[in-house]
Amino acid sequence: MNSISDTPFKSHRMYLYLFIAISLCSCSKKINIPEIDNALLQKNEKLRLEGKDRELIILNTEIIRQSKEGGYPKGEALGYINLANTYGMMGSYKTSHEYLKSANNIITRLHDNFLYAKLYHEYGQINYVTGLVNTALSYNAKAIYYGKKLNEKSWLLGNMYEQRADFIAAMDKDSALIYRHKGFNIDPSALNASLIGYHHLQQTKNLDSATIYIDKGLSLLKSSEYGTVRQGIIYSFYADLLSEKKEYEKALDFYKKSSDILVKTKRINKLPSLYRQISFVYQNLNNRKMEEAYALKAEELDQKLKISGNEAIDLSLSEVIEQKNKDQINLIFISIGVFILIAGTILFLLIRNRRHQKESKSSEKSNTIAYPSKERISKEDFTELLDLAKGNDLKFIKRFEEINPGLFQNILKINPQLTKSELSLCAMIWLGFSSKDIADFTFIQHRSVQTKKGRLRKKLNISSETDLYSFFTSL
Repeated sequence: MNSISDTPFKSHRMYLYLFIAISLCSCSKKINIPEIDNALLQKNEKLRLEGKDRELIILNTEIIRQSKEGGYPKGEALGYINLANTYGMMGSYKTSHEYLKSANNIITRLHDNFLYAKLYHEYGQINYVTGLVNTALSYNAKAIYYGKKLNEKSWLLGNMYEQRADFIAAMDKDSALIYRHKGFNIDPSALNASLIGYHHLQQTKNLDSATIYIDKGLSLLKSSEYGTVRQGIIYSFYADLLSEKKEYEKALDFYKKSSDILVKTKRINKLPSLYRQISFVYQNLNNRKMEEAYALKAEELDQKLKISGNEAIDLSLSEVIEQKNKDQINLIFISIGVFILIAGTILFLLIRNRRHQKESKSSEKSNTIAYPSKERISKEDFTELLDLAKGNDLKFIKRFEEINPGLFQNILKINPQLTKSELSLCAMIWLGFSSKDIADFTFIQHRSVQTKKGRLRKKLNISSETDLYSFFTSL
């Protein structure tokens, strides 16, 4: 009797154990997403500023593992981006590039604006430090595009503007200063204030402005930033200011404080220029031995970073080739998108041509597209100019002048005092871009474009009744 009655019980008990085992297995793979996000953002940033690279690598490696097991690709991708940043700061550019590639493979499936912004921001930095400035600018433009889509436009977007200022400072110091202020307005931090001061020190040579902003940076330093890379960078700017004022003993003191922090935080890519500055100060203090010692340290680190940078450049170029191969695989889909964009643009221009040109009918029948000018440009030239404009590329105005030199010549006959920015606006209007297009391409508000057009009318004596497009295409 007992054996018969126990059988159903044992059977139920077996199912109960099986259910518990399955439940435990499934629970073991559950992850706390808010906790992971906090680790990837707040904890990672704290360790990054403290230069604790070993802890950063351990943290992000573990988060990547948990994210993989828990089916959280966003956490996995962000972990790879954090590792890329860590190795980049250490000067291991090849490893950094490899982690960015891993992140990119995941992010392209997720279509997450924050991840795109972080990825392109990091790609911009790695390409810049390895000397690929144009590629860096292109990535930075993409980062800003996605950064502006985020609800929380705080330090990340501010960093993107500061990054763009770094990239163009040598080519266009005025635009760089504008981006410096944009970054500070979004994130009024100690570092961003100091960056404005450093720009004045290096570019405008305005010691008064440099002193105001670098002193402001020192005053904005938070206690939580002491001993971090931010303090090290700000101290180096202050030391540069003191050196410029020929206060060499005091400058040397702050250079060494900065150096100690940057060594501790393992920011190897920032040390060569710092060591050269220290060598310069020792030269002015007539200490030949220390001058040569620091010059040698700078040269040795430069060589190390150059080797790593060359490896990263090879990877970057390989990735471009690989991307082209992927583009060929997806040629049908990409072609459809490109042709829709070009066809839409051409259609828009043709509609406008009907209003402003009598010969539009004949141009529709011909194989050559009639663009808004007495001169003609090829479809390839127009597409190239469109791509440069969309990327806010500094080469846009130069390339436009090569394609249609007559427009600028005629405009400058009216007013030779027009700036490059104003000439660029004229070119975009000539190409038929709307105010919204121009605002999107140049990262400014729509109303700002309207204001710029109003100023342009005054400088060229164009009445309010005259259509700007008609005016420029008639020149």
